[in-house]
Amino acid sequence: MHTTLLQLLLSEQKIGYVVADHQLTVLNYGGDPTAFNDTQDKSTSLLDFIPELNGCEDILQDILEGRLPRFQLENINRTMQNEAICYFNLSLLRYLPKISHESQPQLLIILADTTAAAHSQQILTQQRNDLSLLKQSLADTNQRLEYILQYYVPREVGKALMEKRILPKLGGEEREITVLFADLRNYTSISEKLTPNQTIEMLHVYLDIATSAIAEVGGVVVNYMGDAVMAIFNAPNEQPDHAMRAVQAGLTIQAMAALYQKQQDETLPSLHFGVGINTGTVVVGNIGAQWHYQYTVVGDTVNVASRTCSHAKPNEVLIGANTYAYVQDGVTAQALSPLKFKGKSQEITVYQITALTENTLIETLKNIPSP
Repeated sequence: MHTTLLQLLLSEQKIGYVVADHQLTVLNYGGDPTAFNDTQDKSTSLLDFIPELNGCEDILQDILEGRLPRFQLENINRTMQNEAICYFNLSLLRYLPKISHESQPQLLIILADTTAAAHSQQILTQQRNDLSLLKQSLADTNQRLEYILQYYVPREVGKALMEKRILPKLGGEEREITVLFADLRNYTSISEKLTPNQTIEMLHVYLDIATSAIAEVGGVVVNYMGDAVMAIFNAPNEQPDHAMRAVQAGLTIQAMAALYQKQQDETLPSLHFGVGINTGTVVVGNIGAQWHYQYTVVGDTVNVASRTCSHAKPNEVLIGANTYAYVQDGVTAQALSPLKFKGKSQEITVYQITALTENTLIETLKNIPSP
């Protein structure tokens, strides 16, 4: 190959070479000069010419004498005169010059400039590290988001938001739903006799009873109002039997509260729920201000359910006429005297529900004996 062409190829590939004898004296060198630019005096000693080989004398001799076929040093870095850092690999080989049969083997050192590749590798490593940190950050964020959705947003509402079935904007749609209110009786008078910590602990127990009973049949608690719970059925998920689900939830609340009372010390105060349920068309969706949304329902149906709950005695479940029309074949009910609700021009007929025609769970809860 023509010398000029060879030099061009070596320079293009940023490869330099050094040839040394048994005494480690430099006999020849050439190729890309990058690796040699930092050497002011081109000494005839290989160890001065390539200082990185100091300490490798035994290896160099093993290569010269054929005991070691080759050796390689990778990712060597050297600071150049312009303060730039150069990276290169060293390949050490045994070289037999074709001069005469008596010629002694020589040492060939190939220097491959890997600065560009090293920089690329550093960039890739940094990017991988950044991606790893980002992945961890996203995992932490997702964990916090799941926590928020689990404890601060109703489960079904959070799921509907993630699935884009509910859009995060103000407004809603008309839909027939069933609304349930459950309110503790004698809560105010009893809480006056307790410390704040005792009050909140007691409240947690009873709200958990109501929430569990509602969630068991697919209802969604949309609001806690002190000692009261507001739940809806048939939103955000469609539930053709929403009225029956709500009635079952109301009866389960009473059965679970009664069971809890049986298992408590008699010295503890007894609390009882009044439950009111009504069915009708409302607007369901995001209500609130531009910076704070609440998924809830608005309409006269809600007001009637709330008023019905306020008339319910301890341990009673009262339902409106619309709800009764849906569930009358599956419940034991008694019509009460028409009630006059504040703000309503006509009297409202409500029904007291005492049992479901078929519900072994509620009956089982009622029949569990006291400890």
